[in-house]
Amino acid sequence: MQTTTHICGVEHAKWLDNRVRRMLQNPRKLFGKYVKAGGVAFDVGCGPGAFTQALAEMVGPRGTVVAIDVQEEMLAMTRRKIAASGLEDRVAFHRCSAESLAMDQKADFIVTFYMVHESPAPMHLVDEVAAALEPGGCWYLAEPKMHVSEKACQEIIDRSIANGLKLVERKGVFSRIAVFQR
Repeated sequence: MQTTTHICGVEHAKWLDNRVRRMLQNPRKLFGKYVKAGGVAFDVGCGPGAFTQALAEMVGPRGTVVAIDVQEEMLAMTRRKIAASGLEDRVAFHRCSAESLAMDQKADFIVTFYMVHESPAPMHLVDEVAAALEPGGCWYLAEPKMHVSEKACQEIIDRSIANGLKLVERKGVFSRIAVFQR
């Protein structure tokens, strides 16, 4: 898979978290059947928190969401959003590096939405995501068709399967979406 060093910056936050996007990419509809109440969910590349709040609502009061991003500015935006929602007891924040998630914790659900292609080492990220999934856990991968070819997406799928994940769903009109389970 071709790599890039471009990471969508905070100046694009309004395009990443807005009412239209939440309507078109409704996290409850996209992830609802994979996120379990009381579980642990990772929002990798959370940006300004477009999906973090909905994930926090879905995991419920006994669950946890870890909002993960490489940019402190994006995490700050997500913190403000979560504080305003009153869900801060369900959300932890983790600043990762571009090279590694550096997570010891495991998750029942992981979402990487339009961000694997921005990683300088996408296959290493795939390895880390696979290692972080609990048995029975699901990974929801979405990549934009305009940035990620079918061949590159297949490379991610093949690497995921090599890491012991099972492909359980493949779909997408404007996105290349694959859902895996450990």
